Amino acid sequence: MNKNIILSLKNQWFLPALLIGVAGAGCSSMGNKSGEKIASTGPTVVTTKTEPKTIELNQSFQPQQPATVTAEVKDFSSKVTDVRLRFVRVPMEIRMENIGGTTWKADLTPQQIRTLAVGGETMSYEANVVARNVEGMVAVSPSPVEITVKTPELTQRAG
Repeated sequence: MNKNIILSLKNQWFLPALLIGVAGAGCSSMGNKSGEKIASTGPTVVTTKTEPKTIELNQSFQPQQPATVTAEVKDFSSKVTDVRLRFVRVPMEIRMENIGGTTWKADLTPQQIRTLAVGGETMSYEANVVARNVEGMVAVSPSPVEITVKTPELTQRAG
C-alpha cells in the first residue's frame, strides 16, 4: 500500500513538471525576447545586427554599399554613455553613436573595411558590443556579431 502512495505522489509531480517544460519550450520558439535577460541594474546589450551581411569590395577595394552595425542597449537604472564595437583577435575598436532611444550605430569607414580585407578572400571576423553607463557599469553582448568582408582577386585588377 505504501508503495502505491509513493508512486501516486511521483506521478502527481511528474505531470505538472512535464506541462511546465512543454509550455516553456513552446514560448521560447515564438520569436520574442522573453528568454533574454535584461539586467535590472546596469546596461544590457539586447540585440545586434550587421548590414549588409557580407561587405563586398570592388576592384578598387571600396565597399559597394555602406556597412553598419546596430545594437539595442537597455539600462533601467542609469544613462548609457558609451557603446563600442570591439573586434575579437583584431586590434580595432569603433565607437558607436546613439541614433535615438536604445539604438546605437557604428558606420564602418572604407579605411576600416580595407584594414579587414584580404585580396581574393572572404574573411569573417567577430566583434562584441561593449556598453558602459554613467556609473561605470559595463556589459558585453551575449554573442559576438559577425562581420564578413569579401574581396575580389587582385590578379583581375592588374590586367
